[in-house]
Amino acid sequence: MEQWNNGRRFEGKVAIVTGAGGALGGAVARALGAEGAKVAIGYRSSADAAAETLAAIEAAGGTGHASRLEVTDRASVDAFVAATLERHGRLDVLVNAAGRIDPADAVRFADSDEEAFAKLLDVDLIGTFRVCQAAVPHLREDGGGAIVNFSGSYGNGTNQENVVNSVAVTYSAAKGGVRAFTSALARDLAPDIRVNAVAPGPIAANWEGDWGIPKEHVDEALAMTPLGRMGMPEEIAETVLYLASDGGAYTTGQVLEVSGGWILDG
Repeated sequence: MEQWNNGRRFEGKVAIVTGAGGALGGAVARALGAEGAKVAIGYRSSADAAAETLAAIEAAGGTGHASRLEVTDRASVDAFVAATLERHGRLDVLVNAAGRIDPADAVRFADSDEEAFAKLLDVDLIGTFRVCQAAVPHLREDGGGAIVNFSGSYGNGTNQENVVNSVAVTYSAAKGGVRAFTSALARDLAPDIRVNAVAPGPIAANWEGDWGIPKEHVDEALAMTPLGRMGMPEEIAETVLYLASDGGAYTTGQVLEVSGGWILDG
């Protein structure tokens, strides 16, 4: 029987990771590099973090490059994908981890701003669309491959003032769009290219600084999470690697909840 995980599942493969200057995207890029992939690290503003991620990959014996990528700009997307092909010669995996982080997206519906919502959609949903559209011809040309998008978990709390637990309307709409996009794209590209998404629950991060969410709201969300803790970026990365690997070759069109039981199916 073929061994699906020998610790080098991505040997000889090339992967693009968007949003790799962030905690989740960076963890995914490092994990791919550790398992043999040549990693194209896309970042928007976190150049230092992206450089640290590349250095970690190289220190572990891997290879790749880091370059600025603005997923809201078609020219930037096209140039990034073209540069990856020119540098590494092929494309096998695309991970769309780029996402907007802004307190304007963590508010009740009455306080939602139309312009902020449009910016959120432009990054999280349309940005994912742009990168997929640029990458798909190359994935197909090189034998198929896999796409993993980042959706999100919708909270199950009843405290409407706690947008961690109940989750903001505009954020849910954007991530819901990624879910629908993932399912539809999987049908469109089958059987050549697999498309899945991961939906992280509460992940260890600077919630108050990045989102303006007080500690008591985070604690309330954790109290409703069966595993009783925040997830770690590395745990999300492991899930992404499964979906992108040959071990996940019979999985497509799925959104995999990695939420500590915050969301339960059944």
